[in-house]
Amino acid sequence: MSNTIEEILPKKAKTKKYLVFISIFLSFAFIFCLFVRPAKISRTLGVSKEKIAYEATFLNKEDQNPQGVVFNPLIVENNSFPEVSARNAFFVNLTNDEIVFSKDSKQKVPIASLVKIMTAVVAVEHVKLVSGFPVSQKAATTGENAMGISEGEIYTLEELLYGLVLNSGNDSAVAIAEGVAGDEENFVSWMNTKAQELGLLDTKFSDASGLNANEKEYYSTAYDLAVLTEYALNKPVLAKIFSTFEYEIPWSGKHKYLYLQNQTNLLTTYPGVKGVKTGYTEEAGLCLVTYSENGGQKILGVILGSQDRKGDAIILLNYSFDKFGFPVNYPI
Repeated sequence: MSNTIEEILPKKAKTKKYLVFISIFLSFAFIFCLFVRPAKISRTLGVSKEKIAYEATFLNKEDQNPQGVVFNPLIVENNSFPEVSARNAFFVNLTNDEIVFSKDSKQKVPIASLVKIMTAVVAVEHVKLVSGFPVSQKAATTGENAMGISEGEIYTLEELLYGLVLNSGNDSAVAIAEGVAGDEENFVSWMNTKAQELGLLDTKFSDASGLNANEKEYYSTAYDLAVLTEYALNKPVLAKIFSTFEYEIPWSGKHKYLYLQNQTNLLTTYPGVKGVKTGYTEEAGLCLVTYSENGGQKILGVILGSQDRKGDAIILLNYSFDKFGFPVNYPI
């Protein structure tokens, strides 16, 4: 028997009430998910002249919305930490963003050539790898660690990046800065803008190399460097360069032949290590950012002001992988 209109109308009213209730519930669920989210968040600075100049030359649209990272402070008690010589250190498992080890990781300190990680990031976000840069007298004569470039030669950005990372070339850092931004001072302003965009509130750069020849104020923290390095590793071209042990630049009519070899400790020895960068000045001490993958775990570590960065790295990598059920036990 079919329902009467008197029977149908109450059913429709009840159905409407259910639909309203479900809509309200779904709205609250969406708002909850929107604001209660895991650690990774997006940051965008307010518009300024520096911001406009920086973003106007982005090659990739996705680079305009960098991810700031907040690592989960799920760390073990300090009294069970291993002893290391480093004044500052920070190790994190990127698989779950869990902090494994932290020692004065938010103290502002000089970081030597670890500055070059930001130099590489800013460069690849502005200029194509095949872009050719002439070497100035300033770049060619920048001292200490060098790629070996000479005034008047022309190298591509990609070639200079290999010299920047593998040989930690101060000469290549200046050549990149001048080629990308016109001069090093302007390039450094872009580096500091990028630091702000990534939420690196305890970081300041004064040059593109970390040599700090003019003794200006510059600093970062082990924590900030971990955030920066994770961001850099998400760029395939940089991840490839960081993990390269040796590289040859063939002779051409524009420049000489160069053989480059990576100075990063443990790259060819510790299991799963894929770079990233060493650094040293008398002021900063021995510094290292290292990254290793084993057993599905991705461990990123920063060591600053160390007396034995290689030994410290082995201790903390062993400790990190053991904590997550994949003991490496590499000998020190």
